[in-house]
Amino acid sequence: MFVQFTLDSPLLDRALSAVPDLSLDIEKLDSSPTVPLRVVFWARGESLDEFEDALALDPTVETFTVLANERSQRLYCVVVPENVPCVDLYARLIDLHGVLVDATCDDSGWTMEMLFPDRDAFGSFRRACEAAELSVTVESIHSGQVGRTTADADLTPAQREILSRAVDVGYFDIPRETTLRGLGDEVGVSGQAASERLRRGMETLVRETLSDHIEE
Repeated sequence: MFVQFTLDSPLLDRALSAVPDLSLDIEKLDSSPTVPLRVVFWARGESLDEFEDALALDPTVETFTVLANERSQRLYCVVVPENVPCVDLYARLIDLHGVLVDATCDDSGWTMEMLFPDRDAFGSFRRACEAAELSVTVESIHSGQVGRTTADADLTPAQREILSRAVDVGYFDIPRETTLRGLGDEVGVSGQAASERLRRGMETLVRETLSDHIEE
């Protein structure tokens, strides 16, 4: 079941409030026995230096590292302190076999796209959010039986190639075995081009292989 929703999370809220012209595009979430939660994301905008100053003061950021700097965008890795609510929510997501498809954030909040095995799993995740006093507003739910195979999906050759390579090289593994840049190298494109192809391909698969029924 595919669910798109907004989440009222404090994660990075102080940093984004200080630089409201920025937007964040989440590339990866993971954790380990020694790292409660790690968030890798692109920040895009004209005030990236000011954003880094704000990151240093954000209580939801333990440490941050700049992984890439490409003109008006930078790739960051942020380690989140264990007392931030999203740490436990990420662990709950994994327990429920949920999968993060896409996540973006700006000064108005978080927009999440996730896959869950069924309605009960999403309901459990939503209750966990509410128990942490984080409000969830569902934008759309696509549920039902798979109606088409991936072979039937209207993917371009480039999208089909990058989705196949992403599986082969462990991009969808937890933790991921490669980065977007590494995935791009596999198919001979930049990391940004790989991201765009992958997202378009994933959106096509979600829209064409899940039920068209939308519930509010």
